[in-house]
Amino acid sequence: MNKKTGIIIGVCTVAAVAVIAALSVFFYKENKSGSSDKAVTNTDEGDNLADGQIFDYEKAGYISLGKYKGLSVDVEPEVDDIYGAMMDDATENEVSSKDAIKSGDVVNIDFTGKKDGKKIDGTSAEDTYVWVGKGEYIDDFENGIIGMKKGEKKTVDCTFPSDYDEEDLAGQTVQFTITVNDVVNDTIAKKVSDNKCKNVQEYYDKVKQEQKEDNINNKGELVWDSFKETCEAKSVPENMLAQSKTDVNLMYTNFAEMSGMTLDELLESFGMDEDGVSEIAEDSVIDVMIAKSIMAKENLTMDDTTYKNKLWTALGYEDGDDEKSLSDLEKEYKESQGSHPKNDMMIEVAKDYIGDQAKVSDGETTNE
Repeated sequence: MNKKTGIIIGVCTVAAVAVIAALSVFFYKENKSGSSDKAVTNTDEGDNLADGQIFDYEKAGYISLGKYKGLSVDVEPEVDDIYGAMMDDATENEVSSKDAIKSGDVVNIDFTGKKDGKKIDGTSAEDTYVWVGKGEYIDDFENGIIGMKKGEKKTVDCTFPSDYDEEDLAGQTVQFTITVNDVVNDTIAKKVSDNKCKNVQEYYDKVKQEQKEDNINNKGELVWDSFKETCEAKSVPENMLAQSKTDVNLMYTNFAEMSGMTLDELLESFGMDEDGVSEIAEDSVIDVMIAKSIMAKENLTMDDTTYKNKLWTALGYEDGDDEKSLSDLEKEYKESQGSHPKNDMMIEVAKDYIGDQAKVSDGETTNE
């Protein structure tokens, strides 16, 4: 329904699974074969190291590293991430408005399109952001949102332009049922920013700049996955893999208990099964092997201050929280997330290193 490109057609619901907020983030990547294609190596070399012991797994033949210096990284925030942060800030600060929506407001909506009472493929979406008045959607659709309030639901007739990109809809009138989930307007922008921003545009620019600065400070995190795709894991140490499976199960079990669910129920909610847990465990081992190999090659170390700061962040603590000793943080991590906290924090050290070596670009990241 996008006026210029027709993006409303083919709107997809993307299931972005944030696996266990406030805990270490693991990403489940579905293996088409349903099982690992990596050899499991039963050898002592590189497999029975002390937590935090540096080892060059590439030199030992376990992996081949891709290029990790001078990678290109795009630090521009995603537009929907900016909108989401704006609304999250308002919710966290308990700031809301009962004003009717006007041009210039940013809204989060669900909508369903029908013609003659029948749903039309590609004209329905949930959790969609619209900056009313920007002309990103057809005029009737944006005008239909104006005057609504948060929580309101209504149906509006929308006539598509005769030259609309999707020929099946060009010139057609469709009934859209729209539900407003959330709103950010000038009043909210002023309150959340402590009057530093006069309107939504200034608030948007502020949040965008904050996210960009955060991305610049976390370049290694942004580029890590694409870098990993250039690496090859030839084999996985047997004992490391077994321990990683135990650790991943511990993490998911703890979160399941916190959520009042069984482990199977939690995995099902994420569209996962035991094979998925095994894949995550293997992926975690590969992360450790890559990180330790980079540290070995670059003579990197992790002192106690760095280690403590990394643990503090991994456990979800922030500035202003009560101070904790390194031993307390380490104990907490082992109880909730994994048996080898130093290994896991070495991944963060390696990410920092490749981030420091990365080159900032203004466009799409490519590291082939």
